[in-house]
Amino acid sequence: MVANASDELIGTWVRGWAEARGYETRHDGAIHAYRRTGQDEQHWEYVVHSPSDEQLGALATALKDNPGRRLTTFTSDVDELTARAHAQGLVLISDREALMVTNMQVQDVEPPRLDEGLHWDEKRDGNHAWVSLHRDSDNVVMASGHVAAIGDYAVFDRIVTAPEFRRRGYGALVTRYLASIATESDADEGLLVASADGYELYKYLGWTLLGTMAVYEAPGVADAHERVSHTA
Repeated sequence: MVANASDELIGTWVRGWAEARGYETRHDGAIHAYRRTGQDEQHWEYVVHSPSDEQLGALATALKDNPGRRLTTFTSDVDELTARAHAQGLVLISDREALMVTNMQVQDVEPPRLDEGLHWDEKRDGNHAWVSLHRDSDNVVMASGHVAAIGDYAVFDRIVTAPEFRRRGYGALVTRYLASIATESDADEGLLVASADGYELYKYLGWTLLGTMAVYEAPGVADAHERVSHTA
């Protein structure tokens, strides 16, 4: 059994994702927010699950009054939500990332074995863990990732394979290693946001789609500031 998308689940993802980056977070009921390190008070990003028309109206006003802000939503119907967002004067800037979940009870409890010439490096800090896959000959980082245990969930993030080592299964190895660490916690389920490229990998590993991430801004400010990848 895996979770359904909800305000609580989205808040958990925001916390785990933002903590890994040292971002400040705020939570006001169903509206969650984070502010990137080094950004001024204007650069908050709101994160909401399936916002109502009332919530969209209030958030649209906040985005128009504060051009550095952005709205990220999770929805099962991007077209319907975008139509409502447009009615509030917002512009869709991205819908290529997906929220996914997996059952941690069926994950391996041991890190995957490596071929000769490769080794793992692991670092932990409280409820956060980082792993990286290295080549013995020069210690180059081939792939890496992060997981945070947040209550009943394990939030997976920053699973990256170096360009020259892609399509060799190293991203899957990192994901399995992170899952083995997460099984040590009380987490029942894993959460991540996958890119369009990463979606098939996580689907192959048994992850389930919960919804699409759609990102909106006020007209005239799209691309005015750095976009942040939310993906694992």
